[in-house]
Amino acid sequence: MTAKTYTPDSSIGERLTEVQRIKLEIDRLNEELDGHKAYLLGHAIRNNYDSLACGAVTVSRRQRASWTYSEALQKVEANLKDRKAREQKNGTAINSPTEHVVVTFSAKAVLLTKVEA
Repeated sequence: MTAKTYTPDSSIGERLTEVQRIKLEIDRLNEELDGHKAYLLGHAIRNNYDSLACGAVTVSRRQRASWTYSEALQKVEANLKDRKAREQKNGTAINSPTEHVVVTFSAKAVLLTKVEA
């Protein structure tokens, strides 16, 4: 695997820096949104409301099923997982890879650039 490091003033470096900025903003907004959603859920539960609305936005309560299976079925699932791993290892299973990018960055490096600015 090869990797290339770009300077911030190059066209790719500028794009990478913009991806970092957007990703940080998305993370910040998701945290902010989660806080509001938790508060609104609590409000809806306390008041026994199924939904809350204001203008174009509606927030609705939903339930998600969370199943716990019997020990017998858990053993069957573990066996299936082992069989899948064996088929991957021996080549019986067919891999169909897809290409995508993963955005990662050092929080420490981000903090250092914010301190320097």
